[in-house]
Amino acid sequence: MKKILFCFYLLSCTANTAAAATIGKIAIIIDDMGYNRHNQAFAKLPNPVTFAILPFTPYSQKIANAAHQQKREVILHIPMQAQSHNHLLGKGALMVQMTKQNFQHVLSHGLADIPYAIGVNNHMGSKLTEEIIPMQWTMELLSKRGLFFVDSLTTAHSVAESSAVSAGLPSLRRHIFLDNIRTSAAMDKQFQQAIAHSLKAPYTILIGHPYPETLQYLSRRLGAPNKDFQLVKLSQLIPEKQRVMLENKKEQYQQTKQFNPLYPITNIEKIQ
Repeated sequence: MKKILFCFYLLSCTANTAAAATIGKIAIIIDDMGYNRHNQAFAKLPNPVTFAILPFTPYSQKIANAAHQQKREVILHIPMQAQSHNHLLGKGALMVQMTKQNFQHVLSHGLADIPYAIGVNNHMGSKLTEEIIPMQWTMELLSKRGLFFVDSLTTAHSVAESSAVSAGLPSLRRHIFLDNIRTSAAMDKQFQQAIAHSLKAPYTILIGHPYPETLQYLSRRLGAPNKDFQLVKLSQLIPEKQRVMLENKKEQYQQTKQFNPLYPITNIEKIQ
């Protein structure tokens, strides 16, 4: 009888392991948070969903603080120069023509505006993320502070991921946009692609935006029973060794009180 029970236990363990192996990891980021008070409705989504918050927006700090109370992860959604439509960037944008000092100064102030940010991803940025030097400046500052970068991948020629690797930072990037088309059918198609991708890759990052249709879709999709994927926090995609390294750097940075404006803002170089 004991042998039978033991065999049954082994078979159960094998079955559970096989089932776990067929479930991929998906992390979801909601970009462009901060402009609208209605963005706060996204707090109803499951805790692993990350908020990427634009700096210097009307509700940026309120949303970041509320997310922290939920133990939800927050990242800075920093505006970066695009190939076009740069009038849409908003305040605190990083531009190619900036000096290193001004560039890191603006990035520092963006980080200061978003409490509890554990990382950064780019808002727009199809021009700047193609430029090696500005991305090196970005990763240099993030490395000092124990933060990571997620490439939103708004251009196929981005060097953000390789720049992160060169700086010894985790290399994370977006795989699928959820809501380029804001219909339930279109978003469901994108979500199914994310599930399929997660079965073949170590992880899948899915990015959505604070649209009412997106909230409605994700509330339904993530609220339903699920055996197809594992919804994880963004930080869970980072290998343990690198997570420890980031935490150590963050502690060192905080202990030495390194945060000060990198230089006084002049009348010429005010944050746009």
